[in-house]
Amino acid sequence: MAPQVSEISIVVMVREFVAAWNKHDLEALADFYSEKIVREGRHARLEGKDALKKSWERVLRAFPDLSVDYSHQFAVGTHGVLEWVMRGTHTGTYEAYTGNILPTGKRVEWTGVSIWETDKHGLIIRERIYPDTAGLLEQLGVLKKAGA
Repeated sequence: MAPQVSEISIVVMVREFVAAWNKHDLEALADFYSEKIVREGRHARLEGKDALKKSWERVLRAFPDLSVDYSHQFAVGTHGVLEWVMRGTHTGTYEAYTGNILPTGKRVEWTGVSIWETDKHGLIIRERIYPDTAGLLEQLGVLKKAGA
């Protein structure tokens, strides 16, 4: 069975989304989302584009050289899944759910999975995000590695 147009669109969207992240173009990133976006993760729920932009700004202040890549992506109907990796140097204060983490100068890499649901216009209306926050906090020296 040939992929549906929406599935192809989501696969193409992932490439453009990652490119916008790597340019740190928050307006271009926001263009992928509906005004009524709801993003849910283990430690936060964000609603609306403005809340997303503020969260991205916080990450970029902490990791100004941040880059994003993806290892896997797929789409089914109006849903897309993206396995990603972020890399950056911690040179600014990171506003984590555990509290503020002062700059360490450490180069870090953390992975995660995002699940998108798009509307009929191809805009992301719901995002569920599953980052390896523990792995990031271990690299920053805030959390001990399991078994260490």
